[in-house]
Amino acid sequence: MLFTIARDAEAQRHVLRHATSAGHEIASHSLTHPQPFSTLDDDALREQLATSRQRLSEAAGREVVGFRAPAWDVNDRVLRLVCEAGYRYDASVFPTPVLIASRLAAYRRSTRKRSIFAMDVVGHAFAPIRPHVLGNGAGDLVEFPIAVTPRLRLPVYHTFAYFVPQRLFLRNLRALLGSDLPVFYEFHAADLLDMGEDDVDPRMDRHPGMREPLARKREFLRETLSTITAARRVTTYRAALEGKTWH
Repeated sequence: MLFTIARDAEAQRHVLRHATSAGHEIASHSLTHPQPFSTLDDDALREQLATSRQRLSEAAGREVVGFRAPAWDVNDRVLRLVCEAGYRYDASVFPTPVLIASRLAAYRRSTRKRSIFAMDVVGHAFAPIRPHVLGNGAGDLVEFPIAVTPRLRLPVYHTFAYFVPQRLFLRNLRALLGSDLPVFYEFHAADLLDMGEDDVDPRMDRHPGMREPLARKREFLRETLSTITAARRVTTYRAALEGKTWH
């Protein structure tokens, strides 16, 4: 799964088509990654959703059917517009109380401080942790939530490993793999970047893990993915949706 910002889709057409031919799914991560996403007006949201879907579909050579919002920032209005734009699933809801800390981090980064408080926190923090049809104006749009542990709803996504002791992260991962919950494991491109060698924008220094040696980051990601794939069958959201295996 590659949730992709569509701004440079045409320039990266060869990369996207190669990924598609290798069996990966291309989905939208918006047009320009604006934050806070849910505070955009309807016209701006439609531009982010419809244009990104169109550009990515053309560049990848296959219709894009999925969306994930910048910073997981969606509410009922955004999800209705996601459905209206022709997407079949969303993967933005992060059903954990830790989302509150994420919103505080977004507040720190944002130049639009007041708009942060319009972002939905409580509603999604306690949303269902299994895939489900959203309804409530979003039609048949299916939600694939970010992975959390079954009881405490602790996050299980890769960047979170740089916020907490590794033993806690691995304990959360084992708790998830030991349950019957599906594993929607997220990681960012930044988890495979080096501040110096990759000529990264200096502002990325604030991103978790950016000061870790690249070799260590690669090995940690390799080990984590190996642990997951040893326990679960790997598939895409599109395949789960079409095969109706998400129920």
